[in-house]
Amino acid sequence: MKQLSLPAPPSHSKPRRRIGDTRFFRHHGILVTALMVLTAWTLLIWLIAGHVSAVRTTKELTAKYDREYEQRMQAFQKELIERNTPTADEEAERQLREEAEIIARAIGTMGSKRQKLSMLWNILMRVDSPYYPGTVDEVVNQPQQWMFYDSKNPVRDDDADLALEQLRLWHAGRYPAGLSSTFVYGEWSEYDYVLRDRWEKDYRTNYWRYPE
Repeated sequence: MKQLSLPAPPSHSKPRRRIGDTRFFRHHGILVTALMVLTAWTLLIWLIAGHVSAVRTTKELTAKYDREYEQRMQAFQKELIERNTPTADEEAERQLREEAEIIARAIGTMGSKRQKLSMLWNILMRVDSPYYPGTVDEVVNQPQQWMFYDSKNPVRDDDADLALEQLRLWHAGRYPAGLSSTFVYGEWSEYDYVLRDRWEKDYRTNYWRYPE
């Protein structure tokens, strides 16, 4: 007699998913895709924000460095100008030496030191006079006024030193005895140079030459 086996009762447990089963991805594909898209956009936004921040930082740093560079250049230029700008005393000394060179070109045509000094003070008295130009340069370079003078004459050191010495006295108001701004006419001869206070030579005319 055959024994009959009863069928096994139905199992209520869920079947175990096998590796490679795609039903999960099919069921949750939209969610996964949404998460991937969201992640991608988040990464993209983060990268863009980082780039914008880097650009802004670079621009700010560049502007800062440009301002600092401009400030340093302005400070350097100011220092350079101040360093190369002569003081009042230096400028006065420079002008004095220029005047001495101009006079030296004129008195260098005279023979003796006394002649040179007389001619030198003749020039300075004309500068003092209201009837002549008010600068050494203008007085000396008036046409046809000084015997043998030429603006291209060489400058001898001893003549320039002599002129500089007398110019210092003149600027200090220290004139040779008997001299005034009325002595503006000079008379040259081979061995003498005489100043007079009138163009005419008569009993009213006064004469002056540098004292020996």
